[in-house]
Amino acid sequence: MILFTGDDLLVHRELERRLEELTGADADVEVNRFDASQLEQLPELRTASLFGGRTIVVLRGVQEASAALRAELEAYAADPSPDAVLVLLASGTGAIRKLATSVKQHGERVDVRTPPDYDDRAWDRIVGEEFRRLERKADAGAIAALRSHAGEDPGMIAAKVASVCAAAPQGAAITAEHVEAAVDGHGRRSGFAVADAVAERDPQAALVALRGALQSGQAPLALTGALTFRLRQLLGARSRVGAKQVGASPGQYRRLESLARGFNPGELAWCHDRLATLDLDLKGSDLPGEVLLELAVLELATSRQVSRPWNPTASG
Repeated sequence: MILFTGDDLLVHRELERRLEELTGADADVEVNRFDASQLEQLPELRTASLFGGRTIVVLRGVQEASAALRAELEAYAADPSPDAVLVLLASGTGAIRKLATSVKQHGERVDVRTPPDYDDRAWDRIVGEEFRRLERKADAGAIAALRSHAGEDPGMIAAKVASVCAAAPQGAAITAEHVEAAVDGHGRRSGFAVADAVAERDPQAALVALRGALQSGQAPLALTGALTFRLRQLLGARSRVGAKQVGASPGQYRRLESLARGFNPGELAWCHDRLATLDLDLKGSDLPGEVLLELAVLELATSRQVSRPWNPTASG
């Protein structure tokens, strides 16, 4: 018995990989798929399939199962049949805590998590795997361009990869030019994607992430909060207060230390003051919050010498 939890698309991809392994090891295996919300009771699992092979039953949306079906699943999890593999899919375990615990004790639980926003390598791998799933090759530029449009949303990534593959010439390696010709928009982004681009001193990436976050419905004050949180982490890393004090893992803390070194003397304090001004402006200015945020993010992401005023039209 296996329970997969997490993002719908990533869970589906992991399920397909596991089913490929199981069916590859047993040519006679029979796979049946059901939606938990449409079942009143668990399908028969304690007899072998009609032709003698093992049976695999995939039950989707287990968090939406009725109380009676959940009770039956809990009982089965404690005593599963050797003739069948029951695979459960759930977006989360809040409604099925007892079942999740039982599966962990008697079977296998697989939590398929989306990578954190800052884990570029993991997000690149997700994009690359989507291209490979459609039997297409994509270069690093194409993957970066696709991520710029799709953001941190596995479903959006899959949809835009499919669009690119449909539009690009067959047999050709997909490039950034193919991506730009086939898709538009900035995809869903979190406030921390904006904050990370600011921390990396990349104004263009910060603006792209900001537009994606705003298009996905995030409020300007919430985005300001994410920027402020990341800045305080950078200040803590510059002061060497330790990973626990800034709320980061050791690996994240090392990255924060590296990013903090990219700020000139006094620049982090300047950024702190600029965010305080932004917070006041968002609460009292007549200008649209999106405009105020865009101006502030551009300034925050642009490296400067604090001793002299910043001139956005000056070269170098």
